[in-house]
Amino acid sequence: MRRSKTPLALMEQMVMVLVFALAAALCVQVFVLSDRTSRYGEARDRALLEAQSAAEALKSGDETYFTARSAASGDGGWSISYDAGWNSVTAADAAAYHLLILSVDSGLDYLWAAQVQVYTADGDLLADLPVAGQEVADHG
Repeated sequence: MRRSKTPLALMEQMVMVLVFALAAALCVQVFVLSDRTSRYGEARDRALLEAQSAAEALKSGDETYFTARSAASGDGGWSISYDAGWNSVTAADAAAYHLLILSVDSGLDYLWAAQVQVYTADGDLLADLPVAGQEVADHG
């Protein structure tokens, strides 16, 4: 009486399906991690761009930059809220990102300093940029 080799072939196919399923699960995890990393890098790059623009406007004394973006002033600085598409919004609770400009004591006469920071709505720091400038004095 001969035994059939069908169970052995079926077991081999089951092992191959299991290996393929494990490889597919690993690939999906790698793709998800890659997408998350890409989105974080994109947000960080845009945050740095917005921080640089705000720093340049602060150094030039151009307050129209802040009024055009519905910036709120107070506590020695400015704050601008952005939605997920980096459009400025007036409601801070609907914002995905927050840009804060805080005055810092430079310790020197005729020199001002500030810190420009961009956070996510969850409070994660995306960009931190120090800014300094010289005050114009009238020497009469």
